[in-house]
Amino acid sequence: MIRVEDLRAGYPTGFRRVWREILSGVSFEVPKGSITGYLGVNGAGKTTTIKVLVGINSPSGGKATIGGNATGTPAAQRLLGYFPEAPFFYDSLNGRELLDFYGKLAGMERSERQSRAELLLDEVGLGEAKEVPVKGYSKGMRQRLGLAQALVADPQVLILDEPLDGLDPMGRLHLRSLIERQREAGRTVFFSSHVLSDVEAVSDHLVVLDGGKVAYAGTTEGISGGEERIDVEVEAPIAMREALETLAGTTLEQKSAPEDGRCRYEALCSDNAGADALVKAVLEGEGLLLSYSRRRKNLEEEFLARFGEQDKKSTPDEAPAAPAGEEVAS
Repeated sequence: MIRVEDLRAGYPTGFRRVWREILSGVSFEVPKGSITGYLGVNGAGKTTTIKVLVGINSPSGGKATIGGNATGTPAAQRLLGYFPEAPFFYDSLNGRELLDFYGKLAGMERSERQSRAELLLDEVGLGEAKEVPVKGYSKGMRQRLGLAQALVADPQVLILDEPLDGLDPMGRLHLRSLIERQREAGRTVFFSSHVLSDVEAVSDHLVVLDGGKVAYAGTTEGISGGEERIDVEVEAPIAMREALETLAGTTLEQKSAPEDGRCRYEALCSDNAGADALVKAVLEGEGLLLSYSRRRKNLEEEFLARFGEQDKKSTPDEAPAAPAGEEVAS
């Protein structure tokens, strides 16, 4: 449904307007009917890509299409619903009036947009607040309203930029459920997020950016390559910790306060040899084996292992929208 081929984009910086390239030949596809998470450290180019996909800016090279239509064209725009990272709403309007306004912008007839607004406000859990001015909405309510406005014209494709940003756990859970429902409705969802546990929970595909290029594109389960880790929990003398870490080849996480010179520790070992050496040493040192289980690395562990250090060196992925007549991509 979304196809990106050798996409290049950036923007001019400084007094001399030196070109800064953000995307350096990005290529990926988003399958129809999927929920695809778009990941990368700050400055990797996620918002840059999204601005090109929704037609805010033009690429400096390559191409991107929505349903076979070039991004930015009326045909592509008719397929899209967009939730920006920092949505702006007219605070004097209430929820129902705001969705009616967006429906009018989309060219919908009055009766259609009124019924659509009622339906969507109920779907996102704002039915009882539809007559409340938006200035009285909480952060979570505004995020749900943002998703509702993206759905007003019944789009085939949803592009969401950080929809879970700043929400409390219950708010994230509610919005995650709403996003999952879009797949059930046959829509294609492409969204960026730094909340990796939520991405893993709802996404069936991932695209990961690293340094302006695609570092991974595939299924959510496939990013770890099926690699398993061994989770070992033990109780052992504090004095043994350093030796146990050396044997296991990993850091032991302290799970309890010291008591009688002993602590509970958890280790995530990458192989059998390290886990077995740890267990043997604990038992010989009059410690206890509390649990031993195998599991695959989760998305957050895999992401941090590959890209965590780069976040410290990254720069903001921000650039102005292209003025009319200029080909400046952010």
